[in-house]
Amino acid sequence: MEAIIKAAVPILPAADTVRSLEWWTEVCGFRETFRDSTPPTYVGINRGDAILHISGMNDKKLARTVGEQTMVRVIVAGIEAMYSEYQDRGGILHPNGPLQTKPWGTKEFTVLDPNGVCVTFQE
Repeated sequence: MEAIIKAAVPILPAADTVRSLEWWTEVCGFRETFRDSTPPTYVGINRGDAILHISGMNDKKLARTVGEQTMVRVIVAGIEAMYSEYQDRGGILHPNGPLQTKPWGTKEFTVLDPNGVCVTFQE
């Protein structure tokens, strides 16, 4: 039998795991699925079929550097609704991130998480 890859789980760096978790759950509508402790240093979240992990880093400066070099794309059905929901929850867009249709055919918007991770929601 051939191996079949079924999913990938990005692990996002965090200088402040609690702050990142709050942003992902309160602003982006994800839900917490597990944590290693309270307060967490490693936590799992999901929304629909999207699964992400957030990992705290002790070196806050390094966490920010790594975060600012990390990108994740989240595939959405109903991007207009997600865009409205994100803004209604107080989410701030990336300066170049308003909802738009790209030349390659996706409709997307881009934001930055509290650690500087570039997050693009796309349909």
